[in-house]
Amino acid sequence: MEPSFSNKLAFITLPDCDNRETRLGSLWDKRPAVVVFLRHYG
Repeated sequence: MEPSFSNKLAFITLPDCDNRETRLGSLWDKRPAVVVFLRHYG
C-alpha cells in the first residue's frame, strides 16, 4: 500500500516565519492543519 500524501510530506523540514526549522508532520500531529505556500512576486 502506498503512503498517503501527508505521510510523504511529514518528514520534510522548512523554516517557519522566525527562521526555525519545522518538521511539516509536527503541524498535524495532534490536530488537522492547513499548509499554505506563498510565493513572493517582486
